[in-house]
This record gives sequence, structure tokens and C-alpha cells, in this order.
Amino acid sequence: MPIAKPIPSHWPPSLFDGDVLEDRSRTWSALQVRPRAEKIVSKRLMSRGGVGYFLPFSEQDRRYQRRRVKVQELLFPGYIFAYGETDEVRQSAYSLTGIVKHLEEPDQQSLRGSLVALNDILTAGVPVTAEERLEPGMAVEITSGPFMGHRGRVIENKKALRFIVQLDFIQRAVSVSVDGSMVKAI
Repeated sequence: MPIAKPIPSHWPPSLFDGDVLEDRSRTWSALQVRPRAEKIVSKRLMSRGGVGYFLPFSEQDRRYQRRRVKVQELLFPGYIFAYGETDEVRQSAYSLTGIVKHLEEPDQQSLRGSLVALNDILTAGVPVTAEERLEPGMAVEITSGPFMGHRGRVIENKKALRFIVQLDFIQRAVSVSVDGSMVKAI
């Protein structure tokens, strides 16, 4: 089976520019898709235009039959985040095959902040871990380093402190390892 060609994690390329995110007439929502249909639905959204998407993934090195390949490992399997005018996103959700459910988030500011933080972490190229279950933890803000100013929760595992960016309304999160001196309690 051939390896699928990589796709961009978000479209349009200017999706996370400050001017685009400040447009209050456009909102973020989640599209729940059929299993293993995330990239197909993303390509369809990209070809249609009008609705932007964010498909968070990390690149992993894998070995297949004695060769190394880079694989796009989805952080939230089954979900794509769509950005656009509410009616446009809703129409796309009901007209594209592969989409199971359209989930609207009333707290747009919180969702926007979480997605911007997630994009910043992914573009920094640090290793991330998908967290299936949200652990109770302390609310923190990162005070130094490339993620300075981002807020989230912190959990402690056996090896290091981990900073979690949560997407509460789909009950998923990602975490990144941080030094304890980089965070302060809120």
C-alpha cells in the first residue's frame, strides 16, 4: 500500500495570522468525520475554498520494509477544526461526504486560544504526545521560551513536567514536556 502524500496541517496558509483570527464574523467549530477520513475531508475543504481547516498532526519517523518514511500521525483522530462563517461551515458539513457531525463551540475565545497554542507548539517542532484522558491539574502560564504567554494545565509524569493544551469540548488534549522553571501558577 503506498504512503499517502503529505497535506498541510492548516489551510489557507494565512489561517493563523493575526488579522484572520481577529475577524469575529468567522468562527471555529469541530467536524467529526468517519474513521480514517480526516485527510480526504481536508482535501475536499481545501478544493472548495471558503472554509479553512486545521488538522493537527505530528510527523513521526517509521520503518516500512527496510526504508524510513515520515508519517503524519493525527493528534485528534476523527476530528477536523473548521474556520469560516457559521453558515458556510454548516453547509460544508452537511454536503461533504465523510463528515458525521458538526460541533459548534459557544466559547469561541477559549477554543481560538487553545488552537493558536496548539499550532504554536506544532510549528516549533518539539515532540508532542496526544493525551486521551484529561488529567486534573493546576492551571499555569508559560513564562519563558517559545510558548511564552500560553495558558494551560500541567501534569507531572515520572520523567518530566508536561504542559497540556486542552480542547475541552471534544475532551482531548496534547502535551509537551517543559522545564518547571518555565511555568507559573495562575
